[in-house]
Amino acid sequence: MNLFKLCVANLVALFWVVVPTAMGANIIPQPSYIQEKQGTFDLAHNNNILYAGKHPEVNQIIDNFMEQVLGDYGLSLQANKSKKAGILLQDKKSLGEEAYELSVAANKVVIKASAPAGFFYALRTVNQLVLADENHTSLPCILVKDAPRFSYRGFLIDAGRYYLPLKDVKKAIDLAANYKLNRFHWHLTDDQGWRLEIKKYPRLTEKGSVRSNSAIGTWDQYYPRHYDGKEHSGYYTQDEIRDIVRYAADRQITIVPEIEMPGHALAALSVYPEYACSFHSSLDLMAGAGISDQVYCPKPQTFLFIKDILTEVASLFPGEYIHIGGDECPKTSWEQCEDCQALIRKENLKDEFELHAYFIQQVEKIAEGLGRKLIGWDEVLEGGLPLKTTVMSWRGEAGGIKAAQLGNNVIMTPNTYCYLDYYQENPEFAPLAIGGFISLEQVYDYEPIPEALTAEEAKRIMGIQGNIWGEYVATIEKFEYMAFPRLLAIAEVAWSQPENKNRELFISHLKKEFSFFRKRNVNTCREYFRPRIQGGWDSEKGMYAVTLETICPDADIRYTLDGSEPTVESDIYEGPVYLTENTCVKAVVTDEDNQILEAPTVKNFLVNKATGCTYTLSTDAWSLDWYPVKSTLFTDGVQGFTPSNYEWAAIASGVEIVIDLKKNTTVSGVRFGTMVAPINSTLPAKSMICYLSKDGKEFRQIGESTFSYPVYKGEKEIYHNYVKTDKKDGRYLKLVINGQTELPEGYPYPNALPSIALDEIEVF
Repeated sequence: MNLFKLCVANLVALFWVVVPTAMGANIIPQPSYIQEKQGTFDLAHNNNILYAGKHPEVNQIIDNFMEQVLGDYGLSLQANKSKKAGILLQDKKSLGEEAYELSVAANKVVIKASAPAGFFYALRTVNQLVLADENHTSLPCILVKDAPRFSYRGFLIDAGRYYLPLKDVKKAIDLAANYKLNRFHWHLTDDQGWRLEIKKYPRLTEKGSVRSNSAIGTWDQYYPRHYDGKEHSGYYTQDEIRDIVRYAADRQITIVPEIEMPGHALAALSVYPEYACSFHSSLDLMAGAGISDQVYCPKPQTFLFIKDILTEVASLFPGEYIHIGGDECPKTSWEQCEDCQALIRKENLKDEFELHAYFIQQVEKIAEGLGRKLIGWDEVLEGGLPLKTTVMSWRGEAGGIKAAQLGNNVIMTPNTYCYLDYYQENPEFAPLAIGGFISLEQVYDYEPIPEALTAEEAKRIMGIQGNIWGEYVATIEKFEYMAFPRLLAIAEVAWSQPENKNRELFISHLKKEFSFFRKRNVNTCREYFRPRIQGGWDSEKGMYAVTLETICPDADIRYTLDGSEPTVESDIYEGPVYLTENTCVKAVVTDEDNQILEAPTVKNFLVNKATGCTYTLSTDAWSLDWYPVKSTLFTDGVQGFTPSNYEWAAIASGVEIVIDLKKNTTVSGVRFGTMVAPINSTLPAKSMICYLSKDGKEFRQIGESTFSYPVYKGEKEIYHNYVKTDKKDGRYLKLVINGQTELPEGYPYPNALPSIALDEIEVF
């Protein structure tokens, strides 16, 4: 291990020489050191566990382990001190707190650790080895020496948006603990609800936990917003909090509560408006995704209110950290508040950003008085004032880099790698998500220590966290779908040394984990067992190529091109499939026993005279979402869909597109997709004029059409327009698309310039 890795390993006492781990050891996350041996240990018959060390908590860990393997595998173990032990747990002081050694021989299993956490993680490893055994009754003979790379290995549940019942929270804790995650970031308050009982302020939960309805669909799918008309409520009593804290602690997980401030505080201000600025338009709970302009006013009585709340929070959560958010705090109300402006002058602050930093500093003093430290999102760095707060870097890595360079501790959770509420499979087929796209492989490939940091600065990276935000996650089933299997990748990034990571090995290990998920009735994303279907122009062959792939090991892909359902007798994919016309591709993954693993994936491709052609635009196109605009978006053979904006781009209302058809071509018609989406200020195209040229200089008109549409009914709609043209020959096709010049009355951004959303242009 080089000195740089040594600095960031966060090991207390033990540093092993790291060697490549064995390919056959089916363990997630990968241990630091593995040596495989011949033989197996018969766990079914040599099943007595004994611990005679100094940590009484270990006996509870053993009881929980025995209960789990009985429930999962029907494997009966016992802890009988009068009987010879087949599995022996021993104290070893020289090991770090979370480190362990596991030695499996044919006649005995010996586990060594210095603290309950180490014993717990050793038994998690044993559980995975049992899972990997076909009969779930034996362990391979093996030597494991293991310890985590990072001290902070977290996951987030957002109860502020949707309350999750206690049993569901416990299920999530169980699943996370199985992969050695040790921090549960519990987002308990937001603009949509307050979920934590505070005795001194009962209205926080009596009314602040209740909203009259919830928004349907994504923020841009409907306008005006559509609502379900169903009251949503729920909160955790203090007795329930104590119960869940104990439950998590038994599984070596510390809970980090998040109480949002100064922004995302509408749930509190809706029932205690005296702590808002005097200027406010609405203090009703938000029913959907978004950020309220109403924030805490930094006046003395507000900080007394916050102190009272955090005093009760600290009494409930024994961990050293309280998360206070600090993110996405609009400054509108502060700009219009006389008290805020007077405070800026009194404290000699430059602006509202420095007022934000002042607010965080006051809360930091409150936390210190309670014996706690703060964590905040990277916006807590704004304002330029020094802070001791630990920074969670979510807007990429820049905030984390800056914080580490300033001397702050950092938890990396960039939305480019760690936001598990983003899509993980093609949005066309996936359940509704907030947007974005982060695949399993992207998560796994993340390296939490930026290259920009020195070795000394790198020590301040405490670890990483996977976030499952709740705007579109209303149930435990949806949470599980978004989290798994990607949270396992987070676990391996957080625990395993970089030199021990192997993406191919990790993916192969997932196969057994899906059997574990089935035992636990976990609603995982099944993209692992489905083919990925992609299409693109092959310039060398001059044809449209469709590629199929799967990350499922030891599997084949079978497909059809005629619209029929694929079967085990269908063609096996062996290389690109070339298309010459519009085609519906259907494909399935089959395992080594030739069994179909999931329902078919279906993808339509448009192949016409424009497909694969380059084009120029008179003005740049821009993304309607977080996706970059592909330079071939309008001629890539893939049609747009909704509610996702994945295959769409916006363009000025009034644009020229010149397509190079590569050779003289007869053009008889042009078809394109457009849509209406008021939140994006996009309106369907009003008209299109088509021109054709043989040299790209002299164009003549070959067709023109105007378009009419149904009355807008409040939902994003797609329209496909067709322009019939003269059957003329030419190489360069110029399309002049004209859009609406004014937004209809009542649209959300009346001063915005209307734009056109386009997807695929077809030429016939």
